[in-house]
Amino acid sequence: MRIVLSGCFLFIIIFSKETNAQRLKPGFDKSEFIEMLKIGAVTSGDSAYYNSFPMPVHYKMDYQSPQIGLDNLWQLWIGDDSVAVISIRGTTNTAVSFLANLYAAMVTAKGTLKLEKDFTFDYDLSDDPKAAVHVGFLVSMAYLSRDILPKIDSLYKTGTKDFIIAGHSQGGAITYLLTSYLESLKDENKLPHDIRFKTCTSASPKPGNLFYAYQYENLTRGGWAYNVVNAADWVPEVPMSIQTLDDFNYVNPFRNAKELIKKTKISCQYRAASCVQQAQQTGEKSTKKL
Repeated sequence: MRIVLSGCFLFIIIFSKETNAQRLKPGFDKSEFIEMLKIGAVTSGDSAYYNSFPMPVHYKMDYQSPQIGLDNLWQLWIGDDSVAVISIRGTTNTAVSFLANLYAAMVTAKGTLKLEKDFTFDYDLSDDPKAAVHVGFLVSMAYLSRDILPKIDSLYKTGTKDFIIAGHSQGGAITYLLTSYLESLKDENKLPHDIRFKTCTSASPKPGNLFYAYQYENLTRGGWAYNVVNAADWVPEVPMSIQTLDDFNYVNPFRNAKELIKKTKISCQYRAASCVQQAQQTGEKSTKKL
């Protein structure tokens, strides 16, 4: 009897610890999102803007980074339930900040960036070799992550395992890449596996191509990421997507459309008719010269 009671008591302790350990819940939560918007307003740094909003109710700011990267900045907020929020600032009114948006060249989603003499950034954001990401947002994420990781490590040592990664506009695009990066560090055993990240963004532009989007969707499946978009907002529609025949999957019949069209009977007849017409026109020109 004593053994049974001890076993039940042990089960209750373990269960209660597991229940308290993870406070985040998947899926869209209206009250949670409103708090993220309030936090994002403060992170913008524009007092005239964020003073027009009420302050967050359940979160208090714990840290603000210096200006880093391409005029990037992030804040750390701690909730009443000990959930930590990593809030990424969006575009500012500086040329450097806009450069992060306009530097829209695509680079592979796995590679190395040599950013400074003493700063080489290795990243693995997707297992798909066809996945590519926006290099301007990637550079911003690289600089931010260097400042964010020590804070995550410190919080984890004090018992914090739940993190929300939040951002608006440019900040939202950076959070996509940051989420992929942090999850890859868990796979590489560089971050504890029991850390839970939830990504809450708004009005985010595109951070990568379709193959990266597939990987990100699978990575955050089950409701661990969402992006709220105003249907009248143009920012989520950029950068402009351009697809060519070379971008199609190998099995897509349109990939070899030009070659297939040339082999069709209609195409051959059309080309033959074109040759006859061209010959006739050439003959007429020759006759006129004579």
